[in-house]
Amino acid sequence: MTKFKENLQDVLETKHDDYCLLRFLRAREFDLQKSEYMFRQDIEWRAKTKIDTLVDDYKAPEVCEKYWAGGVLDGYDKEQGPIWILPAGTIDPKGLLYSCKTRDILTFLYMQITKLVRNNETRCKQACPRIDWGTTVIFDAEGIGLRHLWKPFIDVVTEILSTGELHYPETGKRIFIIKAPAIFPVAFSLCKPFLKEHTKEKIKVLGGNWKEVVLEHIDADVLPVHWGGTKTDPDGDPKCPSMIKPGGEVPKSYYKNVDRFEDDTKYITKDISRGAVHEVAFDVSQRGSLLRYLFKSNGHDISFGINYIDAAGKRTSILEIKRYNSHMVPEDGEMELERPGKYIMVFDNSYSWTRGKRISYWLEIVEPSLDLMEGDDDTDFLQAVIQESDP
Repeated sequence: MTKFKENLQDVLETKHDDYCLLRFLRAREFDLQKSEYMFRQDIEWRAKTKIDTLVDDYKAPEVCEKYWAGGVLDGYDKEQGPIWILPAGTIDPKGLLYSCKTRDILTFLYMQITKLVRNNETRCKQACPRIDWGTTVIFDAEGIGLRHLWKPFIDVVTEILSTGELHYPETGKRIFIIKAPAIFPVAFSLCKPFLKEHTKEKIKVLGGNWKEVVLEHIDADVLPVHWGGTKTDPDGDPKCPSMIKPGGEVPKSYYKNVDRFEDDTKYITKDISRGAVHEVAFDVSQRGSLLRYLFKSNGHDISFGINYIDAAGKRTSILEIKRYNSHMVPEDGEMELERPGKYIMVFDNSYSWTRGKRISYWLEIVEPSLDLMEGDDDTDFLQAVIQESDP
């Protein structure tokens, strides 16, 4: 620690006490050079974003305040650390991103994290002796589905994860994932590359006994009834929306611009002659993989569908071919593929005998992190997904 302070003496402030510095050392496994680089990068980021000075006067977009789910309880875990509950499945990804800028959502979330960390640090410094309390996170995955794997939303999530690892290191103590759906391994595959090993070790996927496990760390009178405790709002609501915002579908009256997410997409462009069909074949090696796609046409509509090809060459439609006005609004979608094998995306212009079409498309296959192993229950598998190291 003494050497670390000496190396940073030109940038250290009174707020940078030993516990603050220790978080950066732990994040880089006490490698002084890497820890110093990380700390200096954090100083630069905070100066550039003015995150610490803006936090008190920041006014979030109304749609974020009303419809981003989750919040911090007004009580603490059994170690006196704060508790953040995130009912992620109630978030409306497209509604939020159609209603405000991506940067607005990121800033809103940075502010939430900054307030949590700052309040916790204030409490820690007031304790005698000084204690470093970490945050317990309850990630309620009930309701997470394909709509939450929409690429622009996943880009927001991974940006938050990256920023958290770099600028809020070692602030989380434990992360409980409860009620994880079958699609969770695919969702986590998209986020895992942005998490450090030490962070993944803090994540625990809980099974049917999740309430008992959570109550080992949090008193029942602190937790809302909906998450295993006895606490309710004054009106008896078991989800305590006064503290934990429920999320929900964003009214279309908030929508501003629905086609801005195509700007950074790397499209493949093809010309389809009048009366012709263009097919895009791709192979899937693992069941439960996720297909994400986006396409647009130039000037006129196009028919689109997806087929599965079995070993005998027989085609089975898994997304019925129909016409889309993708010349007006780009069409995007996500689909879980239940079987490994060959698939074909079909762009069908056979109905048009007078006009050729130009299409631009993007697709991505995301595989679950691991194969399901015989004998493992779902919870064991999901925990293995978390712990698996990246190659």
